[in-house]
Amino acid sequence: MITALAILVALAALAYLALRRLTRSERQGIGLEKGAVIAADDSRLGSPTLRSKRLGLVGRADHLVRSGNVVIPVEQKPGSRWVQPSHVMQVAAQCMLVQEVYGMRPPYGLVVLAGGVQERVQFTPALERRFLETMAAMREMLATDREPGPRWVAPKCEACGFRETCWE
Repeated sequence: MITALAILVALAALAYLALRRLTRSERQGIGLEKGAVIAADDSRLGSPTLRSKRLGLVGRADHLVRSGNVVIPVEQKPGSRWVQPSHVMQVAAQCMLVQEVYGMRPPYGLVVLAGGVQERVQFTPALERRFLETMAAMREMLATDREPGPRWVAPKCEACGFRETCWE
C-alpha cells in the first residue's frame, strides 16, 4: 500500500515537472519569459474571440498571457524585424478588448518579431485616443463610401509600373 502511494506521488511529481517545462517552453517559444499563457490561437489552448458591442469591435490575440492580475495581449509578427504602425494599432485594439472583456486595463501589449524579439507597446491614454480616432475615421470612410487613397511606400512605389496613376 505504501509502495503504491509512493509510486503515485512520484508520478504526480513527474507530471507536474513535465507540465511546468511544457509551459515554460511555450512561453519561450513565443518570446515570453514571465507569465502564464492562458490562450494561444496556434495551440490546443485556443484563443477566445473578444467582442465589445460598446466599441463595435471584435478581435482575437495570438496569445493572452496572465501576468499577476492583468491579461496581456501578444501579437506574433515573425516576418517583421520592427514594429509597424499597423502592429501598434492592432495591439491597441486588443488592449481595448481585453479591458472591455476582462475588466482590467493592460499596461501594455507585446509584439513578438522575427527571432523572438519582444517589443512592448505601452497602452497609454494617448494611444487609446489615437486608436479611437483611427476607428472613427475608418467608420466615416465606410459610411461615406470614400477610399483612403494611396499610401507611398518608397521601395514598392518607385518600382511600380502604375506609379504615375497613383502619384500624378
